[in-house]
Amino acid sequence: MSYLVPPFAIYLIIAGTVMFLIGFGAQLYMNRLMRQYRIKTSLGIDFLFPEIDSWIVAVEFVDMPKEPIPTEAELSEAEIAELIQMMQTSKRKRNNAASQLASAGPKVIPYVSQLLKENDTDLRAKAAAILRNIGPRGSEALPVLIDYINDLEPVVQGQVICALARIGPSALDATPSLVKQLKNETDDVRICSALAIGRINREKKPDKATLDALNDLLNDKVPSVQTAAVIALMDLSAKVDDGIDLLIDGLRDVNPIIALQCAQHLGHHGKAANEAIPDLIEALKSNHPIIQIIVSHALYRIGYDPLALLRPILVAARSGEIYVKLEALEILEDMGPEAEPAIQAYVRMLGDKNTLVRVNAVRAIGFLGDKGRVLAPQLRKALNDPAKAVRHHAEVNLKALGEPLEEPKLIEENEESN
Repeated sequence: MSYLVPPFAIYLIIAGTVMFLIGFGAQLYMNRLMRQYRIKTSLGIDFLFPEIDSWIVAVEFVDMPKEPIPTEAELSEAEIAELIQMMQTSKRKRNNAASQLASAGPKVIPYVSQLLKENDTDLRAKAAAILRNIGPRGSEALPVLIDYINDLEPVVQGQVICALARIGPSALDATPSLVKQLKNETDDVRICSALAIGRINREKKPDKATLDALNDLLNDKVPSVQTAAVIALMDLSAKVDDGIDLLIDGLRDVNPIIALQCAQHLGHHGKAANEAIPDLIEALKSNHPIIQIIVSHALYRIGYDPLALLRPILVAARSGEIYVKLEALEILEDMGPEAEPAIQAYVRMLGDKNTLVRVNAVRAIGFLGDKGRVLAPQLRKALNDPAKAVRHHAEVNLKALGEPLEEPKLIEENEESN
C-alpha cells in the first residue's frame, strides 16, 4: 500500500526549509553585526569597525603623533598576580584587570607575556593589548611579540603587530617577520603589517628587500592594502608618485583603518596638503568622535582656522574615548593661547577619572600662558591629585603664573576695620 504526499504539503516543506535557511543566515549576519560598531560618515560610507576593543583602537594608537606622559600605577607583585588570575578566571572582569595591568607599565611584561600561551583567543588578544598599551616602554616584550606574530587568530595578530608598532624603532628586529605577514590571507593583517613596518623603520631606512615587498604590495588586489603600502612608503620617505592625491582618495576608503590613517598622514604633510582641505572638511561632518578628532588635527596641521575647529574638537572630547581626549588635549596644547574659548574643557578633563587625561590636561593648561590664570583655583585643587605627575605640573603652572600655591585667605571684617 503506497501513501501519496499531497502537493500542498510538499510546498509547505520546501517553504519551511527555505525560511529556516533564510532565518539561520540572517541570525549569523546579525551576530556578526553585533560584534561590530557601525557608523555612517558624511561621505556616505558605512564604516564597520571590526572588534572595536581590539582592532580599530589599536590601529589608532599605531600612528599616535605624540605619546602621552607615562604614568605608572604602583602595583605589588601580589596585586599583579591577583590581576593575572582574574584575567584567566573571570571573563566578566577581564577588561578591568587588563586596564589596571596596562597602567602599571613595563613591570607586568613577564607576567602578561605568559598569557599569550593560553588557548583562550580573547585572553591572548587582551594580553597582547596590554603590551600594546605599554607602548614604547615595552621593548622587553619584543622577543615574545615576535614569536606570536604568526598567531592563527587575526585578532591576536592585530594586537601583536600594533604592540610592535607602538614600541617603535626599538622593534627593528621584528621587520623580517612583519614583511612575511605582507602575504597573509587576511586583509587587515597585511594592512597593519605594512603600517607597522613604516612606523618601526622611520628613523632608519630599511633594506631593499623590505622596500621591494612594500612596492609589491602596491599591486595588491585590495585597494585598502594598496593604500597601506603607500602610507608605509611615505613614512619611510620613499618617493611615491601622486602621494597626496592617493591620500585624499584614501579618505573615502571603505576600510576605516585606511581612511583614518590617510587623514593623519595628510596632517603630517602640513601646508603641502592644502588641496585636501575640502575633502577633510567634508569628512569632519561625521558624528563619530574618532573621525572628528583625527580630521580636526589634520586640518589644524595643514593650517585651517583654529577657531573654526574648536567646536568639533570639544564635541569629540566629550566622548568616553581616552584616545580622543588625549588627541584633543594635544591640539589644544598646540593652539596655545588661541584655545582660551575651550577653558571649560580643561576644567572637565582635569576632573577626568583617567590619570593620563588629567596629566595631559594640567600640562596643556601651561601652554595657555596668562590666559590660564582663570584656572588657578582648579590648579590649586590639582595639587592634591593622587597622581604625582598631575601635582607636579599644577605646581609648575601656578609658579609660572605667579599665583600662590594656597588659596588666598579672605580678610575678616573685624580685621579690616582694625
